[in-house]
Amino acid sequence: MKIKDSYKTIGAGIAIVAALLGGVRGCNMAWNNRSIVKPAYQTESRATGLYGHVEFTRYSDGSQDVKIYPGFAHRLFDSELHQDLNGDGLVDRIRRNGAEWKMNRLSELLVREYDYESHKERFDEADAQLQDLMAKYPAKK
Repeated sequence: MKIKDSYKTIGAGIAIVAALLGGVRGCNMAWNNRSIVKPAYQTESRATGLYGHVEFTRYSDGSQDVKIYPGFAHRLFDSELHQDLNGDGLVDRIRRNGAEWKMNRLSELLVREYDYESHKERFDEADAQLQDLMAKYPAKK
């Protein structure tokens, strides 16, 4: 009988943890999954994982950017901005900012023209993510 009760307790614990994780993911999706279409820009925001989210914005001038918020309460954690300034599908700048509560939040700024060779992998990953988002969310007219 005691072993059977232990299994019930473990099962209940697993169910509670699963419900909590599902609730956290659901809240993240409710807060961050949205589309905004304006004459000057189009933004697609999507939850990633339990806490983070990504915002992909296309501007009417052809430029694009991807804002990555990897953690819960993005003001508490670092964020990253990838900019395609000329709309060619390649990331021109990678900017990493620290949490909003930090002084001098800019922690890294890479410019393709100067930093590509020394940070090739970072730019290639950012380019791949941008290409994926461009394909997933075509421009709306």
